[in-house]
Amino acid sequence: MRLEQKQFVPFMIGVAVITMLVIVFSSFNFERKQRTRFNENIATSDSLKTMPLRVLNSSDSTSIAEQQGNSTLLVFWASWSEKSTSMLDEIQKYTLENDSLIVLAGLVKDAEESLPEVPEYPGFTYLDGTHLFNHLKVPGFPSYILFDAESNIVTSQIGYEKGVGYDSLKVYIDE
Repeated sequence: MRLEQKQFVPFMIGVAVITMLVIVFSSFNFERKQRTRFNENIATSDSLKTMPLRVLNSSDSTSIAEQQGNSTLLVFWASWSEKSTSMLDEIQKYTLENDSLIVLAGLVKDAEESLPEVPEYPGFTYLDGTHLFNHLKVPGFPSYILFDAESNIVTSQIGYEKGVGYDSLKVYIDE
């Protein structure tokens, strides 16, 4: 069957609209699958709490399990990401008001040398978070996992939007 000239443009518009809808649906579905896989990985990972995490600019390492007795926040971030910095600002605001939270800031997709000599967030422990980030298949950054005083997962967050650091921590920790 051959299209006439006057039918060609409406046909191509229809094809373009259908293609656009398929792409939008696929993108949302892919993002949802990534988030689901990440949540499954943190729920089922045997090594999440015990995996040694190298402290940057040091030969020491730590783990989530070593922080038992305190709420612990493991943050995956990159120094060049403005959203990462915004999330860390909110987390620092919370830690200045509440000293019971231990923050483990896992640097990912970044060079250790990119950190300043004097950390911008002095109460945070800076870690090489790349291995754990990849192990858990974290779909993006900034992201965090909040653990309670017994090292049980309380919640996780992927991405940044205003309030996700400070307000969410107040809700989950100050209950």
